[in-house]
Amino acid sequence: MAAQAKFQAPREPREMLKRFKARFLLAASVLLVSPAVAADLPAKKAPPSAPPVFTWTGLYVGMNAGYTFAASDPINLSSANLFDNTLLNFGPASALGATGTVRARLDGFFFGGQIGYNWQFSERFVAGVEADIQGAGVRGGNGQVSIWPAPFGFAATSFKVNRQLENLGTVRARLGYAATPTIMAYVTGGFAYGGANLSGAVTQALRPSTLTSDTVRGDHYDMLAGWTVGAGAEMALGRNLSAKLEYLYYDLGELWLGNPSLAHRNALLGATPIVDATYAHTRFAGHVVRTGLNYRFDSTIPETHGSAASPQFAALERPKYEGWRWLAMPYVWVINMNGTMLLRNETVAADATFIDAIAKSSSFPLAFMGRVETSNGPFFAYGDLAWARIRFAGSTLSLRSPIADLAVAASVSGHLRQTVAIGEAGFGYELARFKLLSAPASFTAFDAYAGLRYANIGLNLNASAVAAANLPLLGVEQIGGRSVIGSGALWWIDPVIGVRMRHSFAPGSQFEARADIGGFGAGSKFSWQFYGGYNYDFQFNGMNLTGLIGYRALGMDFAKWADGRQNGINAVMHGPVTGVGMKF
Repeated sequence: MAAQAKFQAPREPREMLKRFKARFLLAASVLLVSPAVAADLPAKKAPPSAPPVFTWTGLYVGMNAGYTFAASDPINLSSANLFDNTLLNFGPASALGATGTVRARLDGFFFGGQIGYNWQFSERFVAGVEADIQGAGVRGGNGQVSIWPAPFGFAATSFKVNRQLENLGTVRARLGYAATPTIMAYVTGGFAYGGANLSGAVTQALRPSTLTSDTVRGDHYDMLAGWTVGAGAEMALGRNLSAKLEYLYYDLGELWLGNPSLAHRNALLGATPIVDATYAHTRFAGHVVRTGLNYRFDSTIPETHGSAASPQFAALERPKYEGWRWLAMPYVWVINMNGTMLLRNETVAADATFIDAIAKSSSFPLAFMGRVETSNGPFFAYGDLAWARIRFAGSTLSLRSPIADLAVAASVSGHLRQTVAIGEAGFGYELARFKLLSAPASFTAFDAYAGLRYANIGLNLNASAVAAANLPLLGVEQIGGRSVIGSGALWWIDPVIGVRMRHSFAPGSQFEARADIGGFGAGSKFSWQFYGGYNYDFQFNGMNLTGLIGYRALGMDFAKWADGRQNGINAVMHGPVTGVGMKF
């Protein structure tokens, strides 16, 4: 047995080795087969990505306001002598005297509206396109006086040039980067256009001589086209509303003005011995800094899983209207005017403040102003009238001695009556309204409106003059008198389109801003208007009243030809507004 045990002991390791080899081969086969089997198993899909917290995609409209200033300020005036038949050789001095460069600002405030579309094509990047147009009270001008020597005398010349940017619009592409879901920085650039006006007046005297010349005046308006680039930042205030700050540089190119010829006549001989051709040109380029509000239409915004960045804003909802509502508001508009009037080719400054109207008029200014508005549901209609009359009267005595031994005396007295009437009527529609969750009684609404604006600027002049001249050296003694009685009116009707924003802080407490543009050559060349004001409702003896305080500005550029002469106005009427009206 012991011998048998000794003989069988070595067989166990061999069996264990066989079993180990079998297990190893089985494990290896499993390892080799597992990848192939795993490849045949269905892959587990990743869960779909959640919609973004906020998206910039959507169609929007908005309004903007800002300030622009010139990047190129010289206005160049040039003159060339066409012929000189004088013995004193005044030609070169006459041309050089009407040549020069003046530096003129081109700055001012403006406001307007925009429409655009954004497409957020990734988590961080946004592409878009935007078109805008602004009405501008942007103008500037300057003058220069010079004396150029001639071989036997001199040419004394004064000239004044003015330029104005009446409207400015752009069509631009935008590329933005969303630093956070609700804050985007962007660059922009594209096409720019604008209505530009350039005017000038040249007066010249040649001494010593008997030659005289009328003041040469020219005025030219044109729609210029150019380019623009800029950058900005926009922040979402809610799902539909955003605010932006933007800078633009624009270049519209040059505008050229050809003035009538500067002709010097000899009153004694009836000849015109000297004629100069004059023209002016300037570049319209500048910087724009503006802010704006945009409203995105809800139906164009893709689905998101909420606006976590601004949870205080509720989704857009259908407002509940109160049926027919009426407002009758008499008000006072304290009108100040800045600009020019063109009367029979003569440019007259039209700069006056309300203090001037009171202190310098011969009677207290008369005025009637009022606004009526009715609404039912989202629709509304409005009418507005502003009428004012100012009278000026006075007399003056002037004594002059332009050259030695010549005495001239003139006495002038006159009466001037100016009447201004602005009437508007139109219809509108409430585009959208949203509320704050934190203030259920507060809401913000955006309206669009269209209508007609009637303007009438009337003048009535009654003046008489008596003048006397005495020149002993030539034995000339002349006395004469003349009376001028004239009246006329400029009137036109403009189509108008505009937008309005209303924000109610609480029932009976509301801020309103509205802006419109009009004309487009159908009536005036271009007109614009802006109003911003605060209304507060109260009761008195059972009547529902509302108080108003605000500011209104109206710009207009109109001209027409009559009997071969041009009449027009290019001015801005602006000032505070206040009134008390009735609501029912």
